[in-house]
Amino acid sequence: HLTRTVPMLAPLLDRMTTRDITRRFKASEALQFFEDQVVPLTPERILSFGAESNHGYIPYDYYDRWKHLDPDFVAKWAAYREPPVPYHIRFLRKICSSPWVFRIVSSIRRLGRFLCLRWTIFVYKLLE
Repeated sequence: HLTRTVPMLAPLLDRMTTRDITRRFKASEALQFFEDQVVPLTPERILSFGAESNHGYIPYDYYDRWKHLDPDFVAKWAAYREPPVPYHIRFLRKICSSPWVFRIVSSIRRLGRFLCLRWTIFVYKLLE
């Protein structure tokens, strides 16, 4: 939550944690971005202290790092911005957080694997 103090962390963190793996930084790319973009624009004292959060835990993919940043900065780095979590993903996360739904989903998956295996054996025997 240091993006208010170090705005360049917003594009770096979003590109490191994006759900689109093809756009995600590799470790070397993240280091290069950090060294080229973050370090030169950030006073050394800011990079060397441990910041304390003044709010509760917010999962990284729900926290809006860009919310309090300058609109010109946001527009310049918009290509690096991670879109919000889609509603269908939020819905699935919500229902699957319940233990009984988790057990039902696990049972359905087990049944699916069993039926797939049986179907494969049946087709194999037909082809013999």
